[in-house]
Amino acid sequence: MALLQSLVSGPLLLGDLPEASSFPYQKLSLPGEFTLLNLQQKLGHLYEDALAILIEHSPRWELLARNLQIQSDIHTTLGELDFLLRDLNTDQLVHLELATKFYLAVETDSELLLPGPDARDNYARKLSRLRSHQLKLPEKYPLHLPKKYRDESIVTNHLIYGCLFDHINAPSSTFPEFLNPDCRRGKWLTISEVSSFFSAGTNFELIPKYLWPVPFQFLTNHALSPWKPETTVERCLMVRPDNSHHPFFITPDSYPESLKIKETHMAVTMRV
Repeated sequence: MALLQSLVSGPLLLGDLPEASSFPYQKLSLPGEFTLLNLQQKLGHLYEDALAILIEHSPRWELLARNLQIQSDIHTTLGELDFLLRDLNTDQLVHLELATKFYLAVETDSELLLPGPDARDNYARKLSRLRSHQLKLPEKYPLHLPKKYRDESIVTNHLIYGCLFDHINAPSSTFPEFLNPDCRRGKWLTISEVSSFFSAGTNFELIPKYLWPVPFQFLTNHALSPWKPETTVERCLMVRPDNSHHPFFITPDSYPESLKIKETHMAVTMRV
């Protein structure tokens, strides 16, 4: 239920974009009965399943299609609509894109980067792809939509959840272009830095990946496993130290340096 609660009440990572405003997710409501979700699947698929449950229980929106492929022919897929809805109050068709993303602010000698826990992902690349392609699919390819929807106007909305992590030594918070000013924030540090910032008696709880997007206020009744700083860290881990209100990413020591040998990172545009 915490996962569903985060979709209804948690803050978005991105605000409105020129191509699409955010979906009015606060008007969704929780189902009366607990719904079992497959927590072993990829995070994006899990949250698509969770959002589908909320939409299906909503009196306002009708879920028409999920993962609707836009194809020029049976061999060529141009893109995919995460959700196609109908607003029953207005009869308006709505194309809705959903994502849950996490980015770590990494300062280099010449620029600021915002890679994800997997450095092949980054804020600038995701934003560019979202604005230039994903949000424009109905506009670009109206004749490749299902025939019954081709003559209707389609409004595009997005829901991009997640968290932005500044390094624990950063003097100020990072605000890249189009970031929601009220988004969820956290801190990150490498495993070798843990002893410098936390006392030896600090208790850490490990946040499983399926709960990464969930603000901590929704986890009060959720049992979490302890985590010890002596553990070998091979990938980014999310932890909560001593009931902190904010998440921390613990990364391998090689995490910032490893960006220098990757060709997939992009610098971000900062909001002023």
